[in-house]
Amino acid sequence: MHTAPRIIAIAAVLALGGTTWAQAQVTVGPRIGLNLANVSIKNEDNSGLELDPKLIAAPQAGITLNAAFGNLAIQPSLLFSQKGFKVTEEERDGADSFKTEATYRLGYLELPVNLVYTTGGTEGFQVFAGPYVGIGVGGKVKAKYTVTQAGVTESGSETVNVKFASKEKNNSDDLYLNQPDFGVNGGVGYKVGPFQAQAGYSLGLGNMIPKDSNGDKPDGKLRNRVIQFSLSYFFGS
Repeated sequence: MHTAPRIIAIAAVLALGGTTWAQAQVTVGPRIGLNLANVSIKNEDNSGLELDPKLIAAPQAGITLNAAFGNLAIQPSLLFSQKGFKVTEEERDGADSFKTEATYRLGYLELPVNLVYTTGGTEGFQVFAGPYVGIGVGGKVKAKYTVTQAGVTESGSETVNVKFASKEKNNSDDLYLNQPDFGVNGGVGYKVGPFQAQAGYSLGLGNMIPKDSNGDKPDGKLRNRVIQFSLSYFFGS
C-alpha cells in the first residue's frame, strides 16, 4: 500500500472511533474557496535557490461530505484546486535591462480527508487536520518579458503548457511536473447550521520536480504551500 492511501485509511479509522457509518449523521454539499498558493524551493544541499517565489490567488471548488459522530467528524472532499506561484527576475547592465515575470497556474483534482473536532457537537468552533492526495490535470505558465537595450525597449509574452508525469519527455516544449501531489492539511473553522467556514494550511510533501528523460532523480525539491479559505453548505443539516 502506498503512503498516501495508508494515511487516508488511518485517518478514517481514527475518525470512526469504533462507531459504524450507520450511526453517523451524514450530510453533503458544495464547497467553494480561495487558495493563496506558493511553493518551497530547495537545492540538493537543502539551501534555498536564488528564485524568490511569490503568492498567487487561485480558486478551489467541489463537494464535501460530513460524517459526524458527536463532536468528531470525518470530512472527505473532492475538489478542483488550483495552485502555483509567481517568479520575477530582473537583470541590469548599465542602461540595459532584462525583466521577466512568470506565473505558474497548476490544476489538481484533489482528495483531502480531514478529521474535524467541533466544540459544540454539530455547531461551534472547529479544529481539523488530515492528509490529501492530488492528481495534476493540467496547467500553464504565462511569462511576460521586457528588454531594454541601446535605448530601445521591447516587450512580449509566452505561454507554456504544463503536463504531469513521473519523468520528463525528450524534445518537448512543455513543462513537466511530477505527480501525484500529496501532503497534509490543518486549520480552524466555525460551523453554524448548514454553513461551515474554514481557514487552513496545506503542506505539500511530494517533490514536484520529476525525473529527467534518462530517469535520473532531480537535484532540487519543489513543494506546494497553500493557505486555504473555504465555505461549505451541507444539505440536510
